[in-house]
Amino acid sequence: MELLDDLVLRHIISFLDPEDIVRLGRTSRRMYSLTPRVILTTEVWKGEDFHVSAAIVCPSELYFDGPVLCSSVKKLTMSVIWKDQGWGNKKGEIFMKLMRPDARCLPSPKSTLALSPPEREPIEIAEHRQLFGIAEHYRKRAQTVISDHPVVSKARSGDFYRFMRYVGCGGGHQLDVKDFRVVATVCRVIY
Repeated sequence: MELLDDLVLRHIISFLDPEDIVRLGRTSRRMYSLTPRVILTTEVWKGEDFHVSAAIVCPSELYFDGPVLCSSVKKLTMSVIWKDQGWGNKKGEIFMKLMRPDARCLPSPKSTLALSPPEREPIEIAEHRQLFGIAEHYRKRAQTVISDHPVVSKARSGDFYRFMRYVGCGGGHQLDVKDFRVVATVCRVIY
């Protein structure tokens, strides 16, 4: 590595994850001087308040898609105020999926067509069910922190989080959600 040109090393570094950039910078003074800074920052994403009732056929449904990630994620802190219909069985939940755009739907660098390729569904990389458990019969503030789970450890630049909701099937199930917030701690690479 010591014999490689600085420009070549910087190009190699551009392909590394933030954690690997930090490790490489610790190997020698020269590497430290070439590596970009890696800092932790936070992003806040908010879901809309909602009150929904279950139909007879009731699959899980999309709540919202988070923004596209520009780097890896270290931790997700989520909070909500929520409740179910207040009687009977409890089934309501909020869960999340780590999604990655399908590489086959990205245009090739040699493509000269102005038309975009047909849209394909993103690929599900990981899922975390029952972020806050199952909704209670009474309004409750819930919070969870996720750091050691595949939805965090497998996240990379270009991915996004898909937040889902499940109300329950038939029987008058309802789900009332307010103030859903996600605080994402992400690594930023500053060149």
